[in-house]
Amino acid sequence: MEGSINDLTIVGLPPVCYYSCVRRLVFLICTVLFLSACGHKRVQVKAPQPTSAPSVSSNELEGTASYYAEPYHGRRTASGEIFDTYKEMTAAHRTLPFNTLVRVTNKTNGREVDVRINDRGPFIDGRVIDLSLRAAREIDMVRAGVAPVKLKVLKQGQAARTVYCVQVGAFENLRAAEVLKQQLEKKYPAVTVQSFAGETTIYRVRIGREPDIQAAQKLAGQLRKDDLKPFVVRVN
Repeated sequence: MEGSINDLTIVGLPPVCYYSCVRRLVFLICTVLFLSACGHKRVQVKAPQPTSAPSVSSNELEGTASYYAEPYHGRRTASGEIFDTYKEMTAAHRTLPFNTLVRVTNKTNGREVDVRINDRGPFIDGRVIDLSLRAAREIDMVRAGVAPVKLKVLKQGQAARTVYCVQVGAFENLRAAEVLKQQLEKKYPAVTVQSFAGETTIYRVRIGREPDIQAAQKLAGQLRKDDLKPFVVRVN
């Protein structure tokens, strides 16, 4: 059957009632659709934010290890002990307190050795620890001379009062150390020349007596701007 909606009639209803029924029917359909949409409202769930990886412990350091033997064997270390490179499991570190116990892991072969800090050094960029010859043998690095290592503090030594300074030079000639000292005194306070006796006396130029490592590192940053190569050193 063909025809338009205007041709349709509902039996028994006059035209006015017919259009009224159509309007009611359309309204009812719209209401049902609206309520259905509200009943199925989509809920957005926020995805959990990824947590950041835990920071590396401050008790662990990585860098290059070296070792020292002659002519330092038999000399007095910065802690006052006599250095015995052949018998003692000791090491030099720039900032760890004396008598701190450190586990040194050779990253090339996985071998480990526990050493006690009793000296200061090394004063070469990139190096984090200087081992005695005996300790270096334990992790099989004597032939290479240096090795990439990971350090872990096992037990930290105690000091009554912490003092840091910044070393900017080391000379065998006292006059050269004094010249650098005089130049630095024009800009920085508390510049000293400290002598370390051995077969050859070394004169080290150091600046400041800072109460914490942050202050010493800030001073070192200022010195780098003057084209110097500073090393933060713990005095005690």
